[in-house]
Amino acid sequence: MWTVAAGMGARLVGLVGTLLVTRFVSPDAYGEVTIAAVLVMTANQLSTIGLGQYLVSRRDAGRAAAFHVTAFHVALGAIALAILLVARRRLGLALDVPGMGRFLPGLALSTLLDRIAFVPERILVRDLRFGVVGAGRSAGEIAFSGVCVGLAATGWGAAAIVVGNVARSVVRATIFIVAVDRRDWLEPCRLTIQKTRELLAFGIPIALGSLCAFASRRWDNLLVSRFFGPGPAGMYNLAYNLADVPAIQVGEQIGDVLLPSFARMEPTRRPAALVKSVTLLALVVFPLAVGLGAVAPTVVAALFNPRWRPIGPMLVMLSALSVSRPIGWTIASYLQARQRPRSILALEALKLVVMLVAIVTFGTRSPLWTCAAVGTAFAAHALASLWLVQRLDGLPLGSVLGNLGRVLLACAPMVVAVLGVRLALGTVGIAHPALGLFLETLAGVVAYPPAALLMVRGPSRDLLVRALDAVRPTK
Repeated sequence: MWTVAAGMGARLVGLVGTLLVTRFVSPDAYGEVTIAAVLVMTANQLSTIGLGQYLVSRRDAGRAAAFHVTAFHVALGAIALAILLVARRRLGLALDVPGMGRFLPGLALSTLLDRIAFVPERILVRDLRFGVVGAGRSAGEIAFSGVCVGLAATGWGAAAIVVGNVARSVVRATIFIVAVDRRDWLEPCRLTIQKTRELLAFGIPIALGSLCAFASRRWDNLLVSRFFGPGPAGMYNLAYNLADVPAIQVGEQIGDVLLPSFARMEPTRRPAALVKSVTLLALVVFPLAVGLGAVAPTVVAALFNPRWRPIGPMLVMLSALSVSRPIGWTIASYLQARQRPRSILALEALKLVVMLVAIVTFGTRSPLWTCAAVGTAFAAHALASLWLVQRLDGLPLGSVLGNLGRVLLACAPMVVAVLGVRLALGTVGIAHPALGLFLETLAGVVAYPPAALLMVRGPSRDLLVRALDAVRPTK
């Protein structure tokens, strides 16, 4: 509850800031800073060797392990970012975005600050201190939005986004570092070969899987820029980020909570807990994703100026991504707790291969076809993840797919209600997008709960009881 609520609040603030910034930044400039950010994140990911997950999944990891992780994580990140800055001109020419190089130094600084704060944040997650984690993330998003909007409004253009990233990293790093005892992550100790081998044996498969997961989420931006130019790449990135809200701010936040939860659980209880987790997660995420796709045209009309209108169809198609992606994330948390990093690597590699093949074949026809290619890859990953757990632990795949299908079916009345309101407003001649967005959203919110309680009765009641228990004051 802490993590999801804080994440949604922070994301809402970030979205408002992004919407305001788009009024001062052109799609081409937004595309340039997007490509610069993807390159920085790629350098960051390539230099990450999966050590943070070691700290979370192993409760007995001591201060020596934490110091090893800190030293390697910060040093490797600094080297990778330095190499990127040296090669920025050549990369800009290769991607046909020569103007993106001016944004790299600020974004690299932001990423380095995030790496310094990474181990304290992982320790907070390991210790189940989700309130502090949520507060840090929310404060960072508020700082990002405030700085971005303020500077963009005064004429800084896309550079405002870079400064906003630095501000967010400074705030988050400060909160996480202050909240954790310095000795728990920064107490000096001798770096040993034995401990390094232990960390690498666990971390390298996780890191390779994380790299594949990152590539499947970010390298599509590079391909869109290469095939269609920086303007369409900026629009695609914005549509992707909007469609990704249910997956990131609900699905992956729950995934962060599930990893230490699965790790603390008796192994015999984990399969049943996974089945329940996937179903309950679907009850929360599916209506958010499907509902976002249903109201997407009205969202774009109400919140964006005309030069950003092409993102509407992209947002409709990409909303399907949020339906399947949290399932894979939940199973990844389960597999990490089960100490199976190579299985995670295989699944993420599969997703990346499917995405790249789909984009370079039918995805090159238009940005909309690229959206379809990405959705195909994430759906394949979710199905493969479910199949793997069935093979490993006897997960009742048919029962799980049946539950997920019923949840999707429960979303149908919500879509009908949204489209009905839109048709009614058009019939009476009301063309106010903001009013339409409010009424469509209200109709969807009213229509979904009864349908879910009717079609997915047991899990829906279970979710309602657990939500009430979570907010009820304890004696």
